[in-house]
Amino acid sequence: MGAIFWAVSASVFAILEIIIPGLVTIWLALAALVVTVFAGLINNAYIEFFIFAVLSLIFILFTRPVLQNYLKKKIKHDFNSNMTGSEIKIEKVVNSDKAKKEYEVKFKGSIWTGISEEFFKVGDMVRIKSFEGNKIVLERK
Repeated sequence: MGAIFWAVSASVFAILEIIIPGLVTIWLALAALVVTVFAGLINNAYIEFFIFAVLSLIFILFTRPVLQNYLKKKIKHDFNSNMTGSEIKIEKVVNSDKAKKEYEVKFKGSIWTGISEEFFKVGDMVRIKSFEGNKIVLERK
């Protein structure tokens, strides 16, 4: 097949990863790049394709899950760590009859639903404890 074929294949796979991000075609691009380097030494299309297939399988099976877990943890951790502990003001008491009382709080220019087991009054300054879905769990500061 030759080094030019594998270089073009690596480029096509890399472009596809940019267009359709999914952490799959990047590993194919990497495998094609490795085969490009060794294509001049091998000179056998079947062996080149076999090396490409094995490298692609190894990269996808072993590297992709590790990188996906890293990216998921990084995104989730950054979101919570930036907001947890921030002080916000109670704008409105929505429901104080339930075990988890509901409030409207203004945070970063948006109205959020806040919940807490404690009772707060309008105007109280509270702290963000954590998040439950799209609701802010509040605590006394």
